[in-house]
Amino acid sequence: MRKLLLIMTLIVLAGCGKSADDHMQAGYAEIRQGDMAGAILEFEKAVEVDPDNPEARNALGATLSALGDFERAVEQFRAAIAADNQFVEGHYNLARALSELGRFDEALAEFKATAQIDPGYALAYMGAGDVFAAGSAVDLAIESYQRAINADPNLMAAYMRLASIYVSTGEYNRGIDLLLEARELAPANSEIVSMAGRAAIAKRDFALAVDLLGQAVRLDTLHLLNRNDLASALMLDERKDEAIAEWEWILRHSPQPELEQVVLQNLERARAE
Repeated sequence: MRKLLLIMTLIVLAGCGKSADDHMQAGYAEIRQGDMAGAILEFEKAVEVDPDNPEARNALGATLSALGDFERAVEQFRAAIAADNQFVEGHYNLARALSELGRFDEALAEFKATAQIDPGYALAYMGAGDVFAAGSAVDLAIESYQRAINADPNLMAAYMRLASIYVSTGEYNRGIDLLLEARELAPANSEIVSMAGRAAIAKRDFALAVDLLGQAVRLDTLHLLNRNDLASALMLDERKDEAIAEWEWILRHSPQPELEQVVLQNLERARAE
């Protein structure tokens, strides 16, 4: 009778144990509450319960990456794809972690593996573009960013990164056109318009720069750096009084001592001319 009771007790206790999915859900709940350390503990428990669960390994690796522990994250992502070599998120996250560690050749191999599993995975092409851009492989970066856009025409970051390369290599019109194309995806995004305005300054098309930066300021009136760029463009376009008015506006509204110092210097030069 005692043996029977012991067996029944063990069965009940075994049934009370949490599954890997239970720990993962608890981990996601910890993340929503901002407790990353608690999330790691839950994901580690999920891995203990089911070591070959790629989702659990990936969740643990992603949380470690978010905390900057890329070495441990790489271990988890490698374990995830060892459990399932077709696990596309594992390959992509591994590539990102390797990039953060400066292991670019390994990262490119994983971005390539991601795209081979899922040719429509636009972020993999963009990640490869970032690696190529960091290594000054401009043509390969351009090709990768364009492939990212082709895979996902709504991936705004790819437009901006490709445009940045065009502007940095003196292809101002292509860069500006690409940014204006990206603006169609997010008409209220002042960052895109201001970036196009700064490209116009580099192109020395100051009237266009004033127009674009003016639009950016109207979209976000309290973006003081955009206002400073607008004032500079106005000055370059020989609209001194308007430039001074913009800088004076910044001084009345700026809580940033560093920016205030720059604006004071700009004002001093403008008034001296």
